[in-house]
Amino acid sequence: MKITLVLCSILMIFGISQQNSPNEKRSPAKGNRLESSNSVKNKVSYVVHVNSLTPYELYLDDILIDFYYGNTISNTTELNPYLLGNGKHTLKIRFLPKEEASDKMLSPADLIFNETARWHLYFLKTVADKNDPLGYSNELDYTKGELKIKAPSTKVPFWEQTWALDVKDLPYQVKGWSESEDVRKKDQDMLQKEVVRYFSHLKDLLNNGKIDDFRKLCKKRDQEIDVVTYTTPEDSKIDDQNNKERLLKICPGNMQALNNYEMKIYGNGKLVTLVISSGKYKNWSALMSKTPKGRVTSWGAILHLPKGSITLEMIRK
Repeated sequence: MKITLVLCSILMIFGISQQNSPNEKRSPAKGNRLESSNSVKNKVSYVVHVNSLTPYELYLDDILIDFYYGNTISNTTELNPYLLGNGKHTLKIRFLPKEEASDKMLSPADLIFNETARWHLYFLKTVADKNDPLGYSNELDYTKGELKIKAPSTKVPFWEQTWALDVKDLPYQVKGWSESEDVRKKDQDMLQKEVVRYFSHLKDLLNNGKIDDFRKLCKKRDQEIDVVTYTTPEDSKIDDQNNKERLLKICPGNMQALNNYEMKIYGNGKLVTLVISSGKYKNWSALMSKTPKGRVTSWGAILHLPKGSITLEMIRK
């Protein structure tokens, strides 16, 4: 199946995927990992696979974790970076009208033309195994893992469905934004000024080549990402060096001005960020670089306000 090939590819590269993001050097002590990264036997990962014939946005616990605004895609999204631990979690998908829809409406026939030409959504658990050719040891049950999609009865501007996910096999628990302040309760104009100020500081650090200072602000975020992705201290050191070299190569002198952005609040009020509001890069992070050759890179920065603090911190990308 096509989905199997996608999952294999995702799992094989997952151990080095952080090389494509700005990371800070971590301490070997990794938060509340229930076992060390070397001794965790069941390195469980949860993924969602989408087969879509239309644009869509995918949300986990009110966090936008994946989006695609073209037509027809098969994509797998790793959930672990946004799963703080076991328990009930909420998945939502929002399907949008096709690009060529002149009336900007979504038709029922766009969703389910017939049983072989329709949207599919799968929630699957994988257990990493480097010795297995597929990259994981468990058999993926697509039948039990399918989240059934229903089509609307008439044309609609968009179509949403929500599912409660039961996550119970993760061998870790991280703090993340679980105890963070609800930024919806703050004055929104003041909040946006604070978020823009934070992003401007990040932009200036990267543009001026102060990569070590930038990476220090990523420390807590990256410590947790190491936990949820079962990254060993040895691999973290390799990632750190690769990330530093990549940042130094791409960012100095190439950071773009903050414009065409909007503030988005996610995680039921616990997370906040700036994203591009429209156009080709819609919903990309507003922290962007562009090289002289035209290579555009978006540097994710999702912020939270720790409980009792007055200062925003980076917690995810």
